[in-house]
Formats: sequence, C-alpha cells, structure tokens
Amino acid sequence: MSRARDSAQQRKTWIALWAVYLIWGSTYYAIAKVVETMPPLLAMGIRFSLAALILGTYILVTKGNSEFKIPRAEYAAAMLLGFVTLGFGIGNVAVASSHVPTGVVSLIIAALPLWIAVFRSIAREQISRISWIGTIVGFIGVVILLQPESIVPAKGSDQTPLTFYMLMVLVGNIGWALGTYIAPRLPIPKNSLLFTAIEMAAGGVSLTIAGLVRGERFNDFGSASAESWFWFWYLVLIGSIAAYNAYLWLVMNAPVSLTATYAYVNPVVAVLAGSFILSEPISAQLIAGGAVVVAGVAIMVTARNRAIARGAASH
Repeated sequence: MSRARDSAQQRKTWIALWAVYLIWGSTYYAIAKVVETMPPLLAMGIRFSLAALILGTYILVTKGNSEFKIPRAEYAAAMLLGFVTLGFGIGNVAVASSHVPTGVVSLIIAALPLWIAVFRSIAREQISRISWIGTIVGFIGVVILLQPESIVPAKGSDQTPLTFYMLMVLVGNIGWALGTYIAPRLPIPKNSLLFTAIEMAAGGVSLTIAGLVRGERFNDFGSASAESWFWFWYLVLIGSIAAYNAYLWLVMNAPVSLTATYAYVNPVVAVLAGSFILSEPISAQLIAGGAVVVAGVAIMVTARNRAIARGAASH
C-alpha cells in the first residue's frame, strides 16, 4: 500500500510540475496572441478580474462567507502585492509584447532571482558566495540579451523602439522581484487561494485603470480576433487558475528543489513556443544570452536549495 501511495504521489507531482512548465512557459506566447488585436492593459486587467471572481466564488461556495473575514492588514498586503507584481510587472510585459519577441521576454523575466538577490543585498542579508556567482553570471546574460542589434523585433514592430520595450520588461521584472522579496515580510492571508484572489483583483483593477488612462477603450474588444479571444480565456482559466493551483500543490507536496526548476524550464518552453509557433528567429545572441541567464538562475536556485536543506538538517 505504501509503495502504491508513493507511486501515486510521484505521478501527481510530475503531472503538476509539467503543468507549471508548459502552462506558465506558454503564457508569454498567449499574451503575444492576445495583444495582437486586444488593448494590452485592459485585456490583462479583465483577465485577472475574472480569475479573481472565479476564485472568490469558489471560496465562497466551498468555505463560506467566514473565510473572507480576515484583518484589514492582510487585505492591504495582498492588494499591494497585486499592484506591484500583476499591475506593474504583467502590465509592462503586456504592453511590450507587441514589440519584443516572446523568447526574449521570457528570458528577461527568468532573471527574477537575480533581482531578489540585489534586494537581499540592499537589506544587508547574508548571501552565499555561490549565490553571488550565480547573480553575476545571470546579469552578464541579461546584458547580452539587452543588445538589440541582433534581436529581431516582434512581427509588426520595428527596430527603433525595441530597446525601450526590452527595458520596460526589465523594469516590470524588478517590480515583480520587489513584490516577491517583501511578500514574506507582510501579513498575507493564510488561505493561499484567498490571497491569490485578492492579489488578482487588485492587479486587475489597477491594470484596467491604467489601460483607460492610456487611452484604451472597452469597445476595442469588438474588433478582437477569435484567436485572441481563445488565448484570452486560456490565460484566465488555465494560465491564472489551473497553473497556479498546480504550483500551490507542488509548494505543499513536492521538494522545493524540484518545484524551483520551473524558474529555468519555463523560459526554454517560451523560446521554443515562440520559435515553432510564432516563427521567431533564434539568433546566436538569444542562445548565448539565454543560456547564461538560465545558468545563473540554476546556480542560484541550487545554492538556495542547499541552504534550505542545511537549515532543515540542523533542526
């Protein structure tokens, strides 16, 4: 019985892991297809608002109204993280995706652990030597990627604004990293689904307001293609809900060393999707910069996992 239970657990782990690999890796492609014919900020705002509504309804039906009775500080913390990560981070990605190839976007986003290391350093936290090596290696990869001369812009764009929009993705990623860094220091809700629902609602509202201020209009959706609508609902139901639930299951049931591998598998999936489906060219610069970024992230994740394992062994 124990062997059968272990086998079932292992099977569930790999199903959840591949769901995170493939779904989160494909969201860059999905966003690129959505913004082809939809206003980017409004599309992402409605995406997260709908996902929040679905999650909130599920919590209400399964747990009851009492689940929402949490301290105001927890609501405020979840909303702040929604503004910083989804509103600022995904907002920048959505606007830039009309100009920057999805593979390049995903590799810039893959540098997230490097920026977290910078915030840890600013806060004077102790960082291991191997983590610093990983950080330096990763940033070298980012510098290689941000040389626009041999990066071909996304279809329909041109070379002139490419550097600006690549930097836009980079700045959005720094915002996401800041949210990730401060999250453990904030009083967030204990119910992870409720936390996600509040975070997505805040991100959805902020993106919608930003879209309207930018001049986007709801009637712009009237001319959206069927393909954009398909990928929009894919982001709502699969990218925002299914993949996140799979990730939460991994966090609670799988070794952190295994779960953390999504950080350097997702960009590989995104690059392949962009190449084979969107026909984005894979240049030598993209391969070199991407490989160096992924190597730096892999070094950092490995160092972090070893530190966690040593901490667990000492207790």
